[in-house]
Amino acid sequence: MKQKTFLASLLALALLSLTANAAGELVRLVRNKLSAGDLASGVQAVEDYKRQHGVDTEYLDAVGWLARGAEMLNQPDAAAEYVAELRREIREEKSELLAPLGAAIEVEGKLRARREGRGSAISFLEIEFSKAKNLSLKSRIRKNINLLSLEGQSAPEFNLNDFVGAKPSSFAALKGKPVLLFLWAHWCGDCRAQAGSLVRLVEKYRAQGLVVMAPTRYYGSGADGKAANPAEEKAHVEKVWKEMYPGLESVPVVIDTEGMIRYGVSATPTFALIDRKGVVRFYSPTRMSEAELSRRIEAALAETP
Repeated sequence: MKQKTFLASLLALALLSLTANAAGELVRLVRNKLSAGDLASGVQAVEDYKRQHGVDTEYLDAVGWLARGAEMLNQPDAAAEYVAELRREIREEKSELLAPLGAAIEVEGKLRARREGRGSAISFLEIEFSKAKNLSLKSRIRKNINLLSLEGQSAPEFNLNDFVGAKPSSFAALKGKPVLLFLWAHWCGDCRAQAGSLVRLVEKYRAQGLVVMAPTRYYGSGADGKAANPAEEKAHVEKVWKEMYPGLESVPVVIDTEGMIRYGVSATPTFALIDRKGVVRFYSPTRMSEAELSRRIEAALAETP
């Protein structure tokens, strides 16, 4: 079991090393070291950087990665020290410090869950969520709350007034049918990589009652990442869905920012599977294999309403 946990941690770190496209050289170095399970080398790099450059945004971002890496590699005392440093240095929510602030909150939540149990961690995260202002930070905190509590709960409904494509139905109206949520963003390459598997899943399980929905939100950007108003972005969302997700015309694309925050969509894609009774049975803020999705869907289809 310990070996499996360690391997899972290394896999998680390897996946993390593929994120944060705008990261500087120090952060890229630290992520690469952590993906190999080499926390010590990452720490040395960060200490060397601090001696040369002092405490700046790049340094704090790297410390955030050290906190995440130490927690994943089962070094909670070290993780707690990095969290404490981030809390000392980041006194208020600033746009350039959202990544390390989010890391500090996320890791502290996980450490509290280890020490004091899930309830304590959820209480802490709920307080942090109530204080957060930035939508991405709120989504990240809610993601961590959801990882601790969403499965087994009634699925939160979306506001269905704004959508493209097929007209969506509420979860209440869909009771008796499993619902797979593909929570995505129009600019997300990992989301587009799932298009083929989603088409095959729809074709395979639609006749058995599976419903697929693809909620998203307004990010304030359109083609080529240029700033866009809601009307322009909605047109772009529709264009991307038609061109990049062929075969999914029957899947409604709900546009609901508050709903996306409630589902903690700080990483795209995020998946959630809702059973025939309207209860969330699976929540995963990451890409999933077609085989794993099929296994989860078949389990939901096998349940009686």
